[in-house]
Amino acid sequence: MKIPQTNLAEPHRPKQALDGGSLDPTEVRLSERAAAAALAELRGERGGILGALGAATPLLAARKRRVPDRWSFVHVMDRMEEAFPTLARLPMATRPRGYINSMPLYLYDRGDLNSQQETYELERMARLRNRVRLPPSPAEIERMEEALHWPSAYLSGQEFHHIARAVNLASLWAAFDMDAAKAVKRLKIAPRVFTARKLQGFRIIAGELVRRRVPVR
Repeated sequence: MKIPQTNLAEPHRPKQALDGGSLDPTEVRLSERAAAAALAELRGERGGILGALGAATPLLAARKRRVPDRWSFVHVMDRMEEAFPTLARLPMATRPRGYINSMPLYLYDRGDLNSQQETYELERMARLRNRVRLPPSPAEIERMEEALHWPSAYLSGQEFHHIARAVNLASLWAAFDMDAAKAVKRLKIAPRVFTARKLQGFRIIAGELVRRRVPVR
């Protein structure tokens, strides 16, 4: 029996249309679509990449930051609230490393996995293992370092001690959606006093930035 010779180096190509027009997408084989998707990925394109359910949709463009023409206490407040989440995303240890478990990993049998699936523990552990932390960009880190320096630079006097503390705490609570009313109550400070202190601190920082002609960003 004679085996037909095939050229393995040359991939299979669909027959060109007789009229010289473009090919019907339904006639293109899946392997060729995968090859085209691989080339698109190497070129940095997003349109031709295949996903689990077909062609992947292009990524949405990031929302552009709105920068005012002049420093204001509102923009200073936004910059301070932006700095704390950026600090939390940095790949760095925030506290000394404690005791760790040196025991080997536990292997679950089928019964354990079935029990975890019934109590939704298996899905929770899978989400924790698949969690991805995106590091901040260099521009975000630069803005964070600048904003976190403002309280120590412009509210460093003894008379500004409580004002600087109110600015930092208010920005931290707002950045992580914490209950500011309960937090102020734990500090045993009147809410009106705390609000007046933080607003005064933001206004002082904004005034210093304007006086020093710091570029707005």
